[in-house]
Amino acid sequence: MSINRRGFLKSAIAASAAPVIVPSSVLGAGAPSNKLQIAIIGCGRIGTSMDIGGVARNQDIAVLTTVCDCDSARLANMKHVAERYCKRKLDHLKLEMDYRKVLDDPGVDGVMICTQDHWHARMVVEACYKNKDVYVQKPMALSIEESQAIADAVRKTKRVFHIGTQQRGQHSFRQGVECVLSGRLGKLKRIDVELPLNDPSREWNVPSIEKTPDPADFNFDLWLGPARDGVPYSQLRTHWRPLDANGKPRARVPGQNVGWLQIQDYCTGNIGGWGSHHIDIAQWAMGNAGPVSVKAEKATFLNGRLFNVHHEYRIVYKYANGVEMLCASRQYSDLPKGLLSRGGWGVRFTGENGDWIWTSRGGSSVAEGSRVDTAYKPKADYWRPLETNKKELIAGDPEKHAVRNPFRDHHRPWFVGMRDRKDTHITVEEANASTISCVLGYLAMNNVGREIGWDPVKRDFTNPQDKAMYSCFERPQFAVAPIMQEIRKKVGV
Repeated sequence: MSINRRGFLKSAIAASAAPVIVPSSVLGAGAPSNKLQIAIIGCGRIGTSMDIGGVARNQDIAVLTTVCDCDSARLANMKHVAERYCKRKLDHLKLEMDYRKVLDDPGVDGVMICTQDHWHARMVVEACYKNKDVYVQKPMALSIEESQAIADAVRKTKRVFHIGTQQRGQHSFRQGVECVLSGRLGKLKRIDVELPLNDPSREWNVPSIEKTPDPADFNFDLWLGPARDGVPYSQLRTHWRPLDANGKPRARVPGQNVGWLQIQDYCTGNIGGWGSHHIDIAQWAMGNAGPVSVKAEKATFLNGRLFNVHHEYRIVYKYANGVEMLCASRQYSDLPKGLLSRGGWGVRFTGENGDWIWTSRGGSSVAEGSRVDTAYKPKADYWRPLETNKKELIAGDPEKHAVRNPFRDHHRPWFVGMRDRKDTHITVEEANASTISCVLGYLAMNNVGREIGWDPVKRDFTNPQDKAMYSCFERPQFAVAPIMQEIRKKVGV
């Protein structure tokens, strides 16, 4: 079966090479094929759902020309997924196992980077310097250095950038933030952010030492990329694969597909994964300001097996405007006990007089006996996606608007921005501020009790002893800094 899959991949690549796709930058404005040529790098859960869906919904101005993954099984599947979403045959579609071929292709205008987190920064920076507009999934980066490198690369190359933080386009978050910006709570004093836990250790969370797959089937070294090498291959380290390295079917274990999302070599856990959503919303309501200090009061980590990201945590962020933000898992949160969200937890803003506004993706029930004072007494044991203690705080159109997504589709601003050469409603500076705050929270959890000082304007640590935390480990051949220097010399930027 493994050989047949590789055979399919080779045949598909050969077949896809026949049609010639002319880049839209070469075509005249009135050319019939003048559509943005888009490539998706990373054919996992997000790439084969949310982001391929974004391309499919915007086929009036964009066309998917290339998909890329270092796992041949996922790559082969992606062609079928793409045709299902686009509702037509995509005989022109190129299949690539090496992202560098995609970035070197002059026929690609923009890339959607949907890989595991530890690859994001390197690919974004390299794509920018190779004249590709970039959409990247969150979290944008795993270190301060990586996040700063992305912001620098985007602005120096004048590329159109967008990030997968779709919450800014959802009514509950936008309305809540605009009500805060309009001063309806008076002076903002406190923000509570509650994020989900990472999955706890399970009995199956023990890596088996398996034969490393044939690179033509799954290029494990390329998958590792910037992360440390020399680690034994185990599918638990990466993602669930239907066949093992010997081509034999493997049984799926419930929850087994989490893989790299639980390992610090490849991510920062939910402080980065969900924090990129909710911390972004919190800071959006403060004009995208970053904190001046971050301190973890409590933090526990998964340990003893392969998975080692954080578990329970309580982190205090302080801002120059006097606001204190508590970011915590449910066990250590100060929100009403028993608050059970159906939509990804949420953010509560509290003003100087104790009035509050809650925003989330979905309604939240409060356990019996934990009644809270909301504006809707008959449903006081239930919080809606946009909730408050006074109806007038969220009524009507807010007096002050944030920069809004003009479309109902999260992806369309990127495609329109590429066409018109304009920023989307989320700038790279805003994404950088949110990403850095998530990274600071991650660093604080790894240094419980240590207050980390931060200058949000200079984007640097205020305490000399903290500067050692500016970077994360990157294998030299895949590191961000060297590729920036190398490409700048070539392109003269």
